Amino acid sequence: MTIGVVVLAVPVGLLIGAVGVGGVLLPPALVHLAGLDVHTAAGTSSWAFLFTGVVGTLAYARNASMPWPLANRLALGAAPAAAAGALVNGLVSPLVVWLALGSITLGAGVHRLRARGGGERTRLPPATSLATGAVVGFGSALTGTGGPVLLVPVLVLLGVAPLAAVAAGQLIQVPLAAFAVLGYGTTGSVHFGLGALLGVVAAAAVVAGARFARRLPAERLRQVSACILVGVGLFLFAQPALALW
Repeated sequence: MTIGVVVLAVPVGLLIGAVGVGGVLLPPALVHLAGLDVHTAAGTSSWAFLFTGVVGTLAYARNASMPWPLANRLALGAAPAAAAGALVNGLVSPLVVWLALGSITLGAGVHRLRARGGGERTRLPPATSLATGAVVGFGSALTGTGGPVLLVPVLVLLGVAPLAAVAAGQLIQVPLAAFAVLGYGTTGSVHFGLGALLGVVAAAAVVAGARFARRLPAERLRQVSACILVGVGLFLFAQPALALW
């Protein structure tokens, strides 16, 4: 069933590049389709997201869509927290984390659907950026979902423009994934071969997703991202049932 995970890497990459939340699909797929345990699935996903982060950052930077001051501060806060999240992965129930992520993601999606206009901010106060990065880094590494999955909903709630939020999510993947892999690697919880294959496939799709996001009008991107956030939030709430199944 590993071929199914490789095929799934295509829509995962498209969603990461376009709205930033596709990474949430990969860890459960590695558990249910590839037969990995929860911790190895999280570590392998983190390794794959290192590939998508590098390619996504280059794709958005190439078109001057990257909010560098915001993204750099977020990454600075996320890096050390990601290593901590990976190390405590085995101490916290994944279901608790899934429900927390689901609440944030679903709430952000509903908020965006109800809002009449999109956020226009591309900057946050330095302290807010660092704290946000730390929370995102810890939570993302803990679940192996990749930085944008948690970062984009949080930035949306803080009033950051959708395109800027997605672009910042690409950069934050790089240090987050690197430190998470270091943490998971210490316990042997990374399947490097499979993760590299998934990363290459997903990274190619990220380019197409980023192109799609840049071509959409701001209001339409807000609507699309809001709908996907709601869908991902509901998916996260379904994780307890999937775990039992």
